Amino acid sequence: MDYFINLLNFCGNIQMDDKSAMFFVDEGIISVECRENEFYIDEKTAETLKLISEIKNELEVNDEGASVILNLREKIIDCQNKLKTVFDAIGRSKSIDELMFIMRKSEAFRNISDGFSNNGNEGF
Repeated sequence: MDYFINLLNFCGNIQMDDKSAMFFVDEGIISVECRENEFYIDEKTAETLKLISEIKNELEVNDEGASVILNLREKIIDCQNKLKTVFDAIGRSKSIDELMFIMRKSEAFRNISDGFSNNGNEGF
């Protein structure tokens, strides 16, 4: 990652105080690099901070509330990706057996072991 944006300067541009930014660093939601006693962020982190600022300002929530919202958002995106995998597999398969084979091989469902079974066999 290329860290090139000064965190405190960026926070000033998006109306976020440095205490809030450091809260999200401590939570592990954003990452920073310290150089010469200053913190720098990459472009992806800058986008995350913009999203945090929008959430806090539009929904009028505190840092903890924004953290919960971001975590829920990530879970929703993960679920959407898994559903897309299911629908893609359904579209590609020609039979239930082929569908089950595709699903078993899918990285998105590697850790799911219950909920689906094939004739009493072990789930995904």
